[in-house]
This record gives sequence, structure tokens and C-alpha cells, in this order.
Amino acid sequence: MTAPTRDIVQYYIVNTELGMSPGKIAAQVAHAATTMTLHCLLNDKSSHAVFQAWLNAGQKKIVLQGTEADLLRLSGEGYLSIRDAGHTEIPSGSLTVVVLPPADKEELRQVVGSFKLL
Repeated sequence: MTAPTRDIVQYYIVNTELGMSPGKIAAQVAHAATTMTLHCLLNDKSSHAVFQAWLNAGQKKIVLQGTEADLLRLSGEGYLSIRDAGHTEIPSGSLTVVVLPPADKEELRQVVGSFKLL
């Protein structure tokens, strides 16, 4: 009998209160993906096994919607956050996305369970 396969996912919570266009949201999520990947590879050696499992399993990503207050709370809990440079649609420093590191979907349920899909 084999051990059950873990469902490793990465969550992105987008600040929908900013009214960003779909393209702006895509760019901000891309910034978050790049930032988290670099963090996992360069700074967080303890997560390499989970990160590698996530890469090998297809890099599952789930994008959720949240409020400014939701993102501030998650950022305060230590999750990586993205703030806009202010070159296009929204003011400089706007909190756009919070990204969680790749992890077992069940382990993250208590963190993201109240958010809806974007």
C-alpha cells in the first residue's frame, strides 16, 4: 500500500478592493510568484523538499479574492506581500497580493478557507 499523495498548492490572495484590471492582477500575481520562488530557493532552505514536490506536481496555484484588511492580517502573520510601484493604475505602495508558500492544501485550509476564488 502506498502513502496518500499530498496535494501541494500555492495560494495568492488578491486585494479586490483596488479595482485592478485583469492585466494588472495578472502582473501582480506574477510578481508574487517570482518573489516567492526566489524566497524559497534563496532564503528558506527548510522548504526545499516541499517546493520540489510542488514543482514536480505541476506547480498548482489558486488565486483568491480578499480585502485590504485580509491582506494586512496575512502580511502581519509573516506571509510575503506585494506592494505596487504606482506606475500605472493604482497608487504607489498599494498592497496588491499576499502569497503563501507551496504547502499541503489541507494544512492551509484554516488560513484560506474563508476566501472565495477570484
